Amino acid sequence: MSREPVSWSPSIQSSRSRLTTLILSLPLVQAFTSRLADILTMGFVWSRQVVPYVPCNKPPPTIFDIQCHSRADAVCAELDSFYLKHWPFKSQKERDRFFASQTNRWGCLAFPMADDDRLLDTIKVNTLLFLLDDVAEDMSLEEGKRFYKKLIPIAMGKKLPNRNDPYEWITYDVWKSMRACDKELADQVLREALVCITAQVDSVRFACPDMGSLLQQRIKEGGCAFVAALVRYSARLHVPTETMKALEGIHESYGKLGIIVNDIHSFNKELRLWNQDHKEGAKMLNIVKNMSIDAGVSYSTAKRILWVLCREWEIDHQELVAKVVAGKGGADPTLKMYLKGLEYVLGGNEYWSETTQRYHWRD
Repeated sequence: MSREPVSWSPSIQSSRSRLTTLILSLPLVQAFTSRLADILTMGFVWSRQVVPYVPCNKPPPTIFDIQCHSRADAVCAELDSFYLKHWPFKSQKERDRFFASQTNRWGCLAFPMADDDRLLDTIKVNTLLFLLDDVAEDMSLEEGKRFYKKLIPIAMGKKLPNRNDPYEWITYDVWKSMRACDKELADQVLREALVCITAQVDSVRFACPDMGSLLQQRIKEGGCAFVAALVRYSARLHVPTETMKALEGIHESYGKLGIIVNDIHSFNKELRLWNQDHKEGAKMLNIVKNMSIDAGVSYSTAKRILWVLCREWEIDHQELVAKVVAGKGGADPTLKMYLKGLEYVLGGNEYWSETTQRYHWRD
């Protein structure tokens, strides 16, 4: 004997009806049923909704770690006091700007792995090159060449300084102290420092026809190799010459990233000086300006393009590092520390550049 199906009670039917109505009222379901109806009745082809592009001047975050040396506060206080006391700033305004820029803090962010007994000289010599660049920036190329020519033999220890000239005795003392600590690594730092300051006053810097040549010039005069040598000096990292040759691709990648970030953040300052007929600004050398010209876009757009380029290069940089570490000799702890040190420089440089009064000073 078959059982008759049980009919739905009115209350169950009512609940089912309300549930169906609720489901059909959901926006996603409505959109789907609408599209389905179009497809069935008119052969409508599915197309995604277009979301308009909205420019964003805030760059995506860097993938590099950011660290600061544990003794940063004490070392910055000591060196701020030293330079404010002894450096011949032209005015109180320049003194205030130097202090507000936290130039010594840059070194503590760039060299978080530095040995405590090497940190002071590492930061001091780095800040020295910042300040010497500021002095040369107010000179013509010929004046700058004469200025640096006088300091080079003093830095090398071949000539005694004039103790009444802060440029000379500070230069002499810091390099002498570094050589006494570790002559081999100090000489590597000095060699790259000389490449940097020579490039800053070389007329070839005004004859870069394209973005690639300008970038190579900016890497030299921006002191990227000098800073890399300081990474090794500060952390006692003796990397063999053969290994250094094998790292050319990584050094180039590291240099490009550091310089472009600097040029993006320093652009507004440089543009302001250029508009004031600044001597060096007679021809403005900045990657942002070149990108703007080459791509035919505004300065703001050029910056956004360069930020995306930097983030893509960061990924490429880490892939290069991974290949080196996975290759022959890649397990060497000294090499791994050095490669990590370069990444700390890049992360610290960007962090500092975002807010430093050196680039964002308001008169």
